[in-house]
Amino acid sequence: MGAEAPKRASWRMTKGRLNELGLGKGWNKGIGYGTVTALLAVFLAGCSNDPGTEGEGNPSSGKDGSGSTKPVELTLMAFESAEVAKSDDDPIYKALQEKLNIRLKVVSSPFNNYNDKLNVMIASGELADLFYGDGIGNLEQFHTWIEEEIVLPMSDRSAGYPNLDKALKRFDMYKAATGGKHYGLPITSYSDIDKPVYNDHTMWIRKDWLDKLHLQVPTTIDEFYQVAKAFAEQDPDGNNKADTYGYGSSDGSWWFYPILNAFGTSQDRYKKVDGKWVPEVIQPETKEALAFLKKLYDEKIMDPEFMINNGEQLIEKFVAGKVGIIFKNGSMFYNTFYDKFEKAYPGRDPKSMFVAGGVMKGKSGAKRLDGFGNFWMTTLINNQIGEEKKKKALELLDYLASDEGMRLMRWGVEGRHYRKEGDKFVSLVEKDENGVQKTLAKVAPTARLKTLITWDNGFVPENTRNREEVIKAGREGIENANVDPLFGMVIDPKALPPELTKTLGDYVEETFVQTIARSKQFDADWEKFVKTWLSKGGQKAWDETNKKALEEGR
Repeated sequence: MGAEAPKRASWRMTKGRLNELGLGKGWNKGIGYGTVTALLAVFLAGCSNDPGTEGEGNPSSGKDGSGSTKPVELTLMAFESAEVAKSDDDPIYKALQEKLNIRLKVVSSPFNNYNDKLNVMIASGELADLFYGDGIGNLEQFHTWIEEEIVLPMSDRSAGYPNLDKALKRFDMYKAATGGKHYGLPITSYSDIDKPVYNDHTMWIRKDWLDKLHLQVPTTIDEFYQVAKAFAEQDPDGNNKADTYGYGSSDGSWWFYPILNAFGTSQDRYKKVDGKWVPEVIQPETKEALAFLKKLYDEKIMDPEFMINNGEQLIEKFVAGKVGIIFKNGSMFYNTFYDKFEKAYPGRDPKSMFVAGGVMKGKSGAKRLDGFGNFWMTTLINNQIGEEKKKKALELLDYLASDEGMRLMRWGVEGRHYRKEGDKFVSLVEKDENGVQKTLAKVAPTARLKTLITWDNGFVPENTRNREEVIKAGREGIENANVDPLFGMVIDPKALPPELTKTLGDYVEETFVQTIARSKQFDADWEKFVKTWLSKGGQKAWDETNKKALEEGR
């Protein structure tokens, strides 16, 4: 979901973050792209059962803080992960039981209709004790849950849970959206990045095509055009057919944002001009970027199916040799591409066929890659359960947020899943039939509980295949993640309704796609777009943004 400031993110935040994770379409235009199974595969889970000295101050010690020996059962609403904590044979589950004196019951749902099932559970009064939700990514829904007292105000209770309290405070800039309180824990995308924004997107390029045409990885937007044009016109696959495109995209207009960034603009941010904040989407720089994209389309450099491709289809075209440049996640996708190229081209070295290209310099000579809020989705506690269950749910989150708990979720149980060699963790997890080491979650599914706290995308164990390339693929994007100058600013939904934000977002996406593919009078169509955007509520959004910015002294 593109997770930027909530003031205009009830739709855009959710959709963008899902796009960046490479998922498909669904969940009320907000949550749900394809299956979560592939997503969970990248969460290289684990941590140790060694109590050590880490995570001190955790309120859970021994079996139960109340002295009870009977385990407390917690239900968890999860994505297609019914195997999580189902087996008492899972050593991580046993360690968790021993630490917290709990049992877990998982209610699962396919990812693409998770929200529907969640709504049914709420309506029937059968809501799970712990569940995943959009949170501030869908303010209209979230405010309803808060008003109806469906979700626990975590920050009212977090003082007694120091690790959870620390995790919540990391996202204090968003409390204004919910009356100054945290009603859920934002799930950190990159737990090893101590900054509010991140972005690990990169430009993926067919290296074999570069080598054949004696080209270098493009480092500027002008070089990008030249390389993409050569890929489209100079038969890089050598089949003597004009059947390749230099650049491919997917999911409407969202993935165009790195190109818009290269022109110093975006679809949804504001910039300060002469002391006032102005929407970038209607500025001349956006017109120039849109004209550039149309040029790629008109010259048959861009895959004409960009508006109907989903993320998976685009990846398949990249691997199959239909498109030469795409934008996708960095470290998360390196081994995905490696495996796909290895399978598609037996006997060839996958590393000779693709490469991560980093962040381009734009027209100004600077690099810009818009950063997203360093979280995706929210973990919520059912406010209508009993006090004992509430305490146990808070204890679970507090433990998972501790150093000890994270070590257990990342590495597993010492002696069973890993051993220590000095400060180094050495995995003992077995390999599969192809000689590839299994992830911890494959052999101990309870490790997926880590996703209640963090997706932990930056965690790359020493035993990870192609580890150096995996780390490198996303780091430049992370280092260049551009902070929204209005980051953290939240406009009262009564002043700027979420449905207006959605209306504007839908209109921008539809118009960009139509202009690129069908416009015959570009200048006139651009002028019409600007006027219509303003009349559809853009002017109101503009006014309210300046009003709020003035109040905050921005």
